[in-house]
Amino acid sequence: MSERFSLNPDWYFKESFDEGDTAGQELSIYRKIDLPHTVKELPYNCFSHDETAMRSSYVRKLTVPEECRGKRAILEFMGVMARYELYVNGQFVSEHRGGYSRSRAEITGYLKDGENTIFVMVDSSEDPQIPPFGKTIDYMCFGGIYRDVNLIFTEETFIEDILARYEMEDGRVSLFPEIRIDHFGGAFDAEAVVTVRDADRQIVKRFSRFVRIKSGHSCPVLDRESLEDVHPWNIDNPYLYEVSVELMCGDRILDRKSVRTGFRTVSCRPDGFYLNGVKVKLIGLDRHQSFPYAGYAMPERCQRADAEILKNELHVNVVRTSHYLQSEGFLDRCDELGLLVFSEIPGWGCIGDENFKANSHQDIQDMIITQYNHPGIFIWSIRINESADDDEFYAKSNEIAHDLDPSRPTTGVRCIKHSHLLEDVYAYNDFIHRTHEVKHYRELVLVNQQAVTGLDYKVPFIVTEYSGHVYPVKPFDGEERKLRQAQIHALVQNANYARNDALGAIGWCAFDYQTHGDYGSGDKICYHGVSDIFRVPKYAAYVYSSQVDPEEEIVMEPCTLLARGENDDNKPIPFMVCTNCDYVEVELYGRSIGKFFPSLVYCSLPHPPIMVDEDPGHWADLWKGGTVIGYYKGKKVARRTYPRNAYLADLVVKLDDTRLHNTVADATRIVATFVDQCGNPLPYYNGIVQVETSNNLRVVGPEIIATVGGHIGFWIRTKPTGREETGAVTVRALNTKIPEKQFMIKLTPDPGVRCL
Repeated sequence: MSERFSLNPDWYFKESFDEGDTAGQELSIYRKIDLPHTVKELPYNCFSHDETAMRSSYVRKLTVPEECRGKRAILEFMGVMARYELYVNGQFVSEHRGGYSRSRAEITGYLKDGENTIFVMVDSSEDPQIPPFGKTIDYMCFGGIYRDVNLIFTEETFIEDILARYEMEDGRVSLFPEIRIDHFGGAFDAEAVVTVRDADRQIVKRFSRFVRIKSGHSCPVLDRESLEDVHPWNIDNPYLYEVSVELMCGDRILDRKSVRTGFRTVSCRPDGFYLNGVKVKLIGLDRHQSFPYAGYAMPERCQRADAEILKNELHVNVVRTSHYLQSEGFLDRCDELGLLVFSEIPGWGCIGDENFKANSHQDIQDMIITQYNHPGIFIWSIRINESADDDEFYAKSNEIAHDLDPSRPTTGVRCIKHSHLLEDVYAYNDFIHRTHEVKHYRELVLVNQQAVTGLDYKVPFIVTEYSGHVYPVKPFDGEERKLRQAQIHALVQNANYARNDALGAIGWCAFDYQTHGDYGSGDKICYHGVSDIFRVPKYAAYVYSSQVDPEEEIVMEPCTLLARGENDDNKPIPFMVCTNCDYVEVELYGRSIGKFFPSLVYCSLPHPPIMVDEDPGHWADLWKGGTVIGYYKGKKVARRTYPRNAYLADLVVKLDDTRLHNTVADATRIVATFVDQCGNPLPYYNGIVQVETSNNLRVVGPEIIATVGGHIGFWIRTKPTGREETGAVTVRALNTKIPEKQFMIKLTPDPGVRCL
C-alpha cells in the first residue's frame, strides 16, 4: 500500500549553487524555509525582471520511518521553476525540465539507514529549450520549488495514476478506468477492484476485473461497467463521484488509489458549446497564477480562492489557464464550484528548436495525464499561445492529445488570421475593438469568424482574449478611463451573447500581473485585469458580477465616485451602473433627477448596464452629493450614497479566512481599504498601512505598505507547527487617528496531511 508524506516544511535554501553543494553540508550558510517557496520575494512593482534568474540550492534532511523501511520511495514534485537536478546523499538521481508539470523520481536505491540528504539544484533562468521561453514573454515565471513536494512509500506495485475513462449517454455511464502502473518485478495476474462512491460517500457500484501486471510501466484499461441513474456534473450542480481502484493478489492489497471525477458530456459545435446536450454561452476570464511578492509560491488555499473569486464574485462560467498548467488545488476548486476550464500548455509566441518541441509534447502528455479526471476541463489547448503555424509540429501535438484523451476536443490559441486549423476548435485572440473610438466611422467589437479562419464554412470557434493590453487600467487611474474599460468589456460580452457562431468569449484578464520590461507599464505590472493584482475589483469586474440572477444575489455597482470635479465640465454625469436591478433612481442636487433603465446598447446581455446620462444641473450649482437606488420587482433593494463633503473616516479590513492550517504552510488574503463616512472607497488617498503578526504567522512581503488606489491587499502565512493555537494580526493606518484593527486566526493541524 502506498503512503504519502508531505516534505513541505523544514528545507534549507541559499541563492547560489556550486558543484560541491550537492552533498548538502555546511547548512550554516543556508536559511531555513518552508515550501511553497520563491527564490526571491520581489517588490510589488519596479523590480528587475532578472532578479529571480538564478541557480539556487535546496536541502532537506529526512529519516525513513521504521514502518516504511524496505519499501520503494518515490519523490514527487508538483511544480519547480524551471529546471531542477535532484541529488540524494550526494548522488545524482534525475533532472526535470518544465516549470509547470508534475515530476516523480525513484530514490529507493539512494536512501540509507539514518539521516538522508535531499539536494535540489533549481535553475530559474529562462532556458530557450523549455517552454514558454525562447524570446520575451509577457509574464514573470519567477523561480523556486513553488508547489508541494511529497515522498511516497510503496510496495513493488505502485498505482501511479487512474484515468477514470467513461462514455455517457442518456444518464447512463459506461466506465472503463485506465490504471497506470509502475511495477518492480516479474509479470503476474492481479484483480482490480473498482468502487464508485457518490457525493454522500455511498457505494453506487463495485466491480472487479483481472489484469496482467507487467514489469515496468503499463496502462491496462478495464472492461466496461455500466452505471445507472448518474447525476451529471454541470455548472449549476457540480456533482462529483469518487472512483477508487484496489489491486489485489489473492487476499493481499498491493496498492490502492482514489480519484475524484464528474460525469458529463461536452460538445463544441459551429453553433456553440453544449454541456450534457444543453447549449451554454461561455463567458469568462483568463487567469495568471501569480501573486504580489511571492510570485507563484502561494499555498493551495490561495489558488482555490482565485477559483472562488471567479465563480462566486465575478460570476463567470469559464476560466482559461493562461498560459500553462495550473495547480491541482485551483482545478479541484473549479470542479467543486462548477467552473469550466480551458486548460493550456506552457508557451507564449515562440516555437523553439527540436528540444523545445520535444519538451512541449511532453507538456501535453503531463497536462492530460495529471488533469484528466477534472470534469471542469472541457478542452485541451495544445498549441503554443499566439505562435505561427507549424503543421508538422502541431499535427503531432494534436495526435498526442487525441490518443491520450479522445473524449475532449483540442484547440490552440491564435492571434493570426487564416491559420491552419488542425485542432477541433479554432481559438482566436480578438482585439479588433482597439479601434473603438474616433479612428473609424463605425465601432467594431468582434470579427466574424470566417473572416478570421478564412474558411467558407463555420467551425467551432471561441474568442480567448479581448481588451487587456489595448486598454490597461491602473487602480489609481481616473474615473473616465476605468469607466471606459468597463464599457469595452460590456460591449464585447454583449456581442458574444448576440452571436450564434462562437462558443463564447474569454476576456484578458482576471487579475493584473507582473511582467518583463518588454511589456506592461513602466513599473513591470500589466494592468490588464478587471481586478487588480490584489484581486480587488475595478469597474470592469462589475460587468461580469452583475450578470448573476437577481434571485441569487443583487448587484448594483455605480462606476463613479460621484465627485463633480472628477470628470470633464465639472459634472459627474454621464456614468454607468453595473446592475441586475430592473432600474435605478438617482438623487442629485437635493432631489430625484429620474429613473434610468438598462441600456439598449448592451441589450444582448442578461443584465445590461444602465447609463445615467441626463444631468439637469449646472457646473456652478451647490453640490450636495447624491444617491443611487436600485429597484427589483418594484422594491428598493440596493442603495449607494455619496456625501458632498467626503473625508477619510475609517480603514475597512476584510479577511478571506479566520481559520488556517499549520501542518504545512497555509495562507490567506487580507484587504485594507480607506473609506469615507458613507463607506465608499477613497482611491486617491495615499495611505500607509502597517501589519503586525504573532510569532506563529508572518506577512508575505513587507510589513509597512502603501495603498494602491486607496486600498492594499496582502497575505499572511502560517508557520508549520502542527499545534492548535491562535494567531493574531494587527493592522494600523499610519499617520491617522483611525483605531488599529486586530483579528484572531484559529490555527489547527490539517488531519489530511502527514509530514516527515
